[in-house]
Amino acid sequence: MFMRFLTVFLLIPLLALPVAAGETGSDRDDGDNGDSHYGTSLNRRTTNEIVRILNSGFDRCWREKKIYRWDCFRQTYREANKFLKGRTSYSEAQDAIQHVEAELAAVVSQYRDPTKPKRRRFTQSFVPIKPEAIPTARARTTQAMEQAQTILLRAPSHTQSHYVRIADAINSNKVLLRSALLMLPNQVIRLALIFAKSTGVPL
Repeated sequence: MFMRFLTVFLLIPLLALPVAAGETGSDRDDGDNGDSHYGTSLNRRTTNEIVRILNSGFDRCWREKKIYRWDCFRQTYREANKFLKGRTSYSEAQDAIQHVEAELAAVVSQYRDPTKPKRRRFTQSFVPIKPEAIPTARARTTQAMEQAQTILLRAPSHTQSHYVRIADAINSNKVLLRSALLMLPNQVIRLALIFAKSTGVPL
């Protein structure tokens, strides 16, 4: 009898302990199923990862030479797009990111510089674009990013707490791109103007 009483007495404090934070679902949002693949619904972990890919990827690309940055940017958005595949609740976000990726792919393909070698960095390699095409590439990429932001901000209201953060990450990338033209040598800017005039692409 005494042992039974002692057992109950010892169990009471354990039953009173709060459930661990990881078991309360405190990191879940909007139906996150909490699996190791972040689930298919809108949730903070998926959104955080997309923001991280876009921000850290762009920062990494910025350390490359200018002519290699656009292929690096393309691969960053490709990684984000690939991460969202199968997550149906993020369909508008995937459309937005895929739009930027497609424009970057077109820029790299159209303005690739065959006279310069690829840049290899760990497991990645980046193809160069022509130096005189950089301002045009910047303008086209900036426009694609603005269109991506529009897609995100026009999405259904229940997505906004997540999509606004992704739009902000894209905007940070865009601001960095806009500042790039100011760092270009005057000679390259003049070549860019000649290039734009010959191709009919506005700066």
